[in-house]
Order: sequence, then C-alpha cells, then structure tokens
Amino acid sequence: MKNKVELLVKELIKVGGIIKSFSGDIRLISHYDADGIASAAIMVKALAREGKSFHLSLINQLNGNFLKDLGREGRRMIIFTDLGSGYLENIQNHLMKDGDTKVIVLDHHQSEGEVRSKNLLHVNSEDFGITEHISGSGIAYLLARAMNPDNRDLSELGIIGAIGDSQIGSIGESWGLLGLNKEILKDAELSRKIRVKKGLRLWGRYTRPVHKTLQYSVDPYIPGISGSESASVQFLQELGIELKDKERWRTLADLTDEESKKLASGIIAERIRGKHMNPEWIFGDTYELLDKKGELRDANEFATILNACGKMGKAYMGIAFCLNDADHSEARNILNSYRREIGKAMAWVYKNTNSIKRTDNAFYLFGGSSISEHVISNVVSIINKSCLDLDGVANDVCEKPIFAFADTEEGDVKVSARVSDSLVEKGVDLKDIMVRVTMDIGGEGGGHKGAAGARIEKDHEDRFISSVEKILVKKDLNKTEQKTQIDIHNSERGERYGTAESERIRTQREGEERGEGEAKETGEGSEEVEGKGLVRYFDS
Repeated sequence: MKNKVELLVKELIKVGGIIKSFSGDIRLISHYDADGIASAAIMVKALAREGKSFHLSLINQLNGNFLKDLGREGRRMIIFTDLGSGYLENIQNHLMKDGDTKVIVLDHHQSEGEVRSKNLLHVNSEDFGITEHISGSGIAYLLARAMNPDNRDLSELGIIGAIGDSQIGSIGESWGLLGLNKEILKDAELSRKIRVKKGLRLWGRYTRPVHKTLQYSVDPYIPGISGSESASVQFLQELGIELKDKERWRTLADLTDEESKKLASGIIAERIRGKHMNPEWIFGDTYELLDKKGELRDANEFATILNACGKMGKAYMGIAFCLNDADHSEARNILNSYRREIGKAMAWVYKNTNSIKRTDNAFYLFGGSSISEHVISNVVSIINKSCLDLDGVANDVCEKPIFAFADTEEGDVKVSARVSDSLVEKGVDLKDIMVRVTMDIGGEGGGHKGAAGARIEKDHEDRFISSVEKILVKKDLNKTEQKTQIDIHNSERGERYGTAESERIRTQREGEERGEGEAKETGEGSEEVEGKGLVRYFDS
C-alpha cells in the first residue's frame, strides 16, 4: 500500500500547488451527505488558510442541468469533492469549452468517462489501486495536508467522513478503521483531535437512553434483547443498572466503569445463551472528538448528525458543526427531525405492502411521493441490512437486490439500490447495473457495487425494472441459498430486525440513522497498515 499512497500524495501535491498559485475566486461543489459535508469543510478551512475566496454549494445530485448552470457562471477554477468521477464527460462538455477553466475532481467513487482535457485534474483513489478504506473526505484531507502541514488538524474531519461513509470494518474480533483511514486516524490522534478507546460498539453513546441503545442494536446482536424495548429495560434492571438519573435518561456515556463491565458481561452471557459464534466479539474502537461537546463528541454520532443536516435541508449547519461554529444543542433538534422522517417512511412501507413488487431476481419498492427522496436511501438500507420481511410471503430480501423509487422535487424519479455483500461476491455490481440501465432508458446512474443510485424520468419505472431484470437473470442469483436468518418482531413499533448467524456476524450499520454505503469486512491487505500517520509521505 505504501507505494500506492506515495503516488497518490505526489499527485495531490501537484494539485495543491496549482490551487495555491491560483489568484481568482474558486467554486467548490460537494455532496450533501456526511462524507461530502466533511470533505467540503476540509476544503473550506484549507482555502481560507490560504487566503482564497470561494463559493460553496452542497448538492444532492450532480447532473447535466446543474453543470449547465455552473458553466454559465464563468468560473476559472472549480473543485468537486466526494463526487464528479461518474460525470467526467459531462464536466468536460459543460465546464471546459473555453479551455481556460481548471476543474479539480477529488473522489473515491468509480469513474465513468475519460479525461480528455489537460485542465481536468481528476484525482480518484481507485486510479492508484486504493479501492477501499478511503473516503471522499480522506482524499480532501490528503490534499489539504499537501497544501500545508498545518492542516493536519483537519484529519479529524477525514475520519468523521469515513465513518459517515460506513467504512468501519473488522478483521476477526478487531473492529475499527482500516487501511489508509487508519493512517489518517494517526494524524488525528497526534493532533489531539481524536482519542481512540476500546469499548462496546453500541451506537448512541451520547444521544440515546441505554435501553434504547440495546433495543436498536443490530451488530452486536443481543438475543432476546435486540428489537424489544421492554426486554432491554428488564435486562438492565436485572444487571442493577439504573435507567435514570433523577428525571434524565442515562446514556452509555453516563455509566460508571463498573456498570460498563456489568453490561458487557451481560451481553456476552446473552450471546452465549443464544449460541452465537464468537459471543465476545462485541468490542471495538470508539472515537471521541476532543474538541466537540455533547451530542457531537462521538464520531459515529457526529457523522449521523452531518447526514441529518444534509437530508433535512440544512447542510450549511453541518459545515458549521464541522468548523465548531454552531450551537451543539441545535444538533439534537435536527437529528430528531431526521429520525421522525425516517420513522414516518418506514411506517408507510409497513402499511403499504402493495407498493412492493417481488420478482425472481429482485425487490422493487415504489415510494412515489409518500417517501422523501432524501430518506429513500435510508429506507432501502434498513430493509437490506436488517433483512426485513417486506411482503409477508418469505423473508428473502437479503438474498436479492432491492431497488426503491421516490419522486424528486425536480419532477423526475430517484432510484436507490442496495445488495448484500454475499451477492456482491457472486458478481452483482449495482453501479454497473445503474450505468447500463440509464444508458438504455435514459437518466443518470452511478455509485458502488453494493450501494448505488440513479435518476430516471417520471413513469419510466417499468422500463427500468425490465432492463434490470434482463441483467440480473444472467447472474442466476438463486443457485445458492443464504445460510440462516432470524427475525425478531417488535410489536410496539411493527419493525422487524434480522441477523445472519453463520460462522460470524456480518458487520452492519444502523441504516435508520445513516443509510449510506456498506460496512465491509476485510482482511486482505490490511496487515500492511502501520498506523504511523502520514508524515512519511510528506516533507513535514
């Protein structure tokens, strides 16, 4: 990996020099999810430190219409972060006709198109053989670090973006950031921005009551506890752990060391009783943000709040949170609104099972105008990661890709798709499917193998499905069956959670809050990580 990183850094040093020597206004475009917001915040800080003037836009989708409008602005330098690689042809067609505009694309998604102009500086980690464990914000951080060694303090944002992009993975019982992300993490530790500790890998350390944290825990899965609020409350009471401090619900962060040990022992005991393989695999790295307070102190929760800001139309607040320029109490309000929107969407799915179409090869969910385009990816992630029973016929959603449609504010249709890691290993590539289908029926598509999206014209859903089916039927997805599935029904909310109990438990993320990307379990190549930081790749 060292040689690959050296080549990537060398290219970013060149790009950094071009930015520093540019004297005009800079146009900055980034995606509106957690990784995109963190990427933008890094560039905002790095450009400000260089005394550059800039104009930032955080967008839901890069498309031809946006690029046409951007081209009319007449900018001489445009920087894209966490998007752009899938639109190289459109970028060159709409932004580089006069030959005087320099465009910089910093991305980690799969590329589409060829670089034809010398003024298009396309820096994508995949082009350097780094295909995982690096996010858009990671690439942005490496550029900022190349521009000025004082930007090392921005490594914290590179880690937040990676976590928001679901890049925490595992090797055996070790659970945390891997690969190049681990090198960036070392910079964050040396800058005294992040403290890494071993702890229970439960989401909601600062934001959820302890019993709610247990109720919603999917990985680690707790037999008899996960999915049930009443069982979670009883479990804590039996352990002698108080749920409240006077009138305030206690969180994981409020527990004493002794209570945390009791909780860990209790969870392991329940997993042993449930005959889980490796029942003690409940620990992992936790990432504490030392310059943040309250809800923003845990990196996982911070990333979720950034996602919420983008999806709730307040991406600018995400930038402010990243730059410590906003009241952290506002974060809870945004997060609560986000959860309500997702909860409303999931309730609609359960009440409208006739909106789901099942074929031999896939599931299709028609959200129409009832599910917001901003949370359709969360909905499809929840269904995919938790193996939810969609239609009461058979719980085999984990064995098939799922595609979901939602009307957009612009009048077209957003498509969000997810597929399990096992199907990716069988050769299913959602990014390839999205690109091929939109080339066939019109529209734009892209993403990753396991998580992808597209935009198509209204009323083209049937054509989309027909084209997808032609591709999937050749994959013969039904030739083997997934090993096991377990469903737990929560009667209070009508939700179902699932887990695969095979030789180990899949690394999952809480799609309810995050909804983007897939956490991956990877061993090969990760042993090369030294965790010494990036100083050996730079002069200082």
